[in-house]
Amino acid sequence: MKKKSNKITIPEAAEFLGVSKATVTYWARTGHFKAEREKDRWVIDMKSLQEFKDSQFTGGNL
Repeated sequence: MKKKSNKITIPEAAEFLGVSKATVTYWARTGHFKAEREKDRWVIDMKSLQEFKDSQFTGGNL
């Protein structure tokens, strides 16, 4: 059985967070959550992104 990936792309993360792709790209580049370049695109660790969302969108500061 193939393991489901826990990584998502910038467009998927933007939809998940309700922000623009440019904002997610900026946050990825500046280390707000675990993200890495794979070939010509960013991939983001979903667990890290969920933790970021939980901490930032529940009264925290962006």
